[in-house]
Amino acid sequence: MPDTTIRSIKSRLAGLKRGRRFIDYSESGTFARELEGLLDDIDSVAEDPRQGIELVAAFFRTDSAVLGRADDSDGSIGNVYRIEACECLVHHAAHCNDNEWLSNVIMELYAADEFGVRSDLIANASRFLPESYLRRMVDEFWSLGEKEAGELKRHDWYLAIQSIARQLKDPQLFERACRAKWPQLPTAGRLDIAEAYFESGDSRLALEWLDSVSSEEKFLLDERERLLLQALLALDDRVRGKEVAWRIFRRSRNQETLSLLLDAVGADERQRIVDGEAAAILQSPKLDYVDASFLMELERFDDAERYMVDRATQLNGDYYYYLKPWAVAFERQARFIVASILYRALLESILRRAKSKYYIHGVRYLRKLDDLALHIEDWGELGGHDDYKLGLRVQHKLKRSFWGRYDE
Repeated sequence: MPDTTIRSIKSRLAGLKRGRRFIDYSESGTFARELEGLLDDIDSVAEDPRQGIELVAAFFRTDSAVLGRADDSDGSIGNVYRIEACECLVHHAAHCNDNEWLSNVIMELYAADEFGVRSDLIANASRFLPESYLRRMVDEFWSLGEKEAGELKRHDWYLAIQSIARQLKDPQLFERACRAKWPQLPTAGRLDIAEAYFESGDSRLALEWLDSVSSEEKFLLDERERLLLQALLALDDRVRGKEVAWRIFRRSRNQETLSLLLDAVGADERQRIVDGEAAAILQSPKLDYVDASFLMELERFDDAERYMVDRATQLNGDYYYYLKPWAVAFERQARFIVASILYRALLESILRRAKSKYYIHGVRYLRKLDDLALHIEDWGELGGHDDYKLGLRVQHKLKRSFWGRYDE
């Protein structure tokens, strides 16, 4: 029985390599699940680690034939190779005793990676190969990089060295590979090197590399300053750490950046900071969706309501991924005026764009406004629901498809 199943698996693998039929986007999810099923079958029938590795390696060798004839816009097929197949090979490789043979298989697979779906084999190599073989692979990658004529392929070898260096926590090796890949060491390279030193426990050298980037440089600013904050706190430089933490927080106020700030200044400062930032947000006349989200995240509903009501004319329903959750949250809080303001903005966005396929959502919003109006006695300066709806009918009277659905 196992021999029959193995033959079936090999036949299916050969069929993938011979396949010519185009895999449409609508079929990609189903096809990806079929590939996952094939990997499950390999896992279940492999009688020893070497056989499992050989079968998964054969699976990897189908990637060009499959991805070359597929619309994999959502990456579902590529992820089977990149993630599931890699994990499958790692599982078998972890029980393989022939490191020489195994390292050669990994090298061969990586060298023939046309679609960039095999790099995780290198990124996970320390899970199944000892350090001595990882360093032998590094030597081979150096040799290949020096021989390679094409710049892009040379970069592939240097990327592999960087990946192994991170696993070995060898920042000097990582730095050498970065310098080979980027002789001029751009900002991204300096950040990568700083990360490698920090991960290896050398916060001081990480700090030196981060400080080597001009203070005027904006590229990767948030990533650089987050690592800078970690390095400063590790070195117990609280004064500079607080300065950096405030900059990160002020660029984008949210729960996560608030936590970073509190790590630097102390958790006992939370209430003072939140009160002060909420006051600053309310003083700014311009609507900022990130700041509004901050108020909502912290459940400061009084402040958030005032902020949005005062800036109602600035709300843009095109930002529905902000406005819709806010409208639902305010409705649950029985804050019907501000909920109505948000639903109006969402509705007006749909009517303004005049895309009939979205009218079903607009009808839902208008009916929601009908329901909310039953709970509101004093509309203040907002204008009552009946007048609002009449104005919509006049302004958008030609959108018969919308009104036809609403009046059903």
